[in-house]
Amino acid sequence: MTFTEKIHWRKIFDDDPRFAGLLDKLKSKEIVRERLPGLAIPEVLWQGDDPRQIPFDDLKIPYAVKCNHGCAMNVIVRDPANADRETIIAEMTEYLGQTYGARKLERSYAHIERRVFVEALVGKDQDYDPVDHKFCVLAGRVAYIVVVAFRSTAKNTGHLDRDWRPLNIVQGAIDSSLEIPPPKSLARMIEAAEALGSEFDMVRVDFYEEEGEPIFGEFTVYPRSGLLQFDPAAFDRELGAHWDIGASGYLSRLPSRFAQRYKAMLVAAGYLDV
Repeated sequence: MTFTEKIHWRKIFDDDPRFAGLLDKLKSKEIVRERLPGLAIPEVLWQGDDPRQIPFDDLKIPYAVKCNHGCAMNVIVRDPANADRETIIAEMTEYLGQTYGARKLERSYAHIERRVFVEALVGKDQDYDPVDHKFCVLAGRVAYIVVVAFRSTAKNTGHLDRDWRPLNIVQGAIDSSLEIPPPKSLARMIEAAEALGSEFDMVRVDFYEEEGEPIFGEFTVYPRSGLLQFDPAAFDRELGAHWDIGASGYLSRLPSRFAQRYKAMLVAAGYLDV
């Protein structure tokens, strides 16, 4: 199976209970703090379950208002004095009512207790538009890196190997022409990503950098929801060959008789090693 196909396999079969903690944008910070206490994490300025309780008057630095149970559920506020409070409250209230991931079968999001929180913006040295470094970790090793940089309204992406050498690939229709020097903390990012991803068959770990220091961003267990295939297809197949779904929570714990029989069928068909 290709890497993309295995993402869909995970969505169908592997609802690992640990995934909810990784995807929860608040609990994930606790996981990182416990595993790597020396790694910087964006400061949470406030959290609750009612956006109307956000203490806008007390927020004096640039911040983001987010929901913890999904992606793209945020409002960026660079100028706290001019925050559009009514719009923020309305948007967060709407997000709290949504079950993120339901349409794409990303089941683990549904297990997250929904919260809204305020987080200090990172990237002060980049006008609060920090470069996003995404590390795909397979069997505890960084397999490849996606780097995303925002410039005004343009979003540019680059694909690189763990040594920061460009990969001649594209994913879907995303612009993959970005050329950018490696972050000063690349080695530390790789070390942290591999430490945080060591107990999972596949996970993506994202980082920012501020003044040369790595800052944890988030975890992802469904990269692009498996909806954007790689070109050339050979890269998708090669990446998939390094992802051992036999080490997944579903097939390594074998919680049901069906899972046991299913694994035996995969072994017999040559998809898994014994």
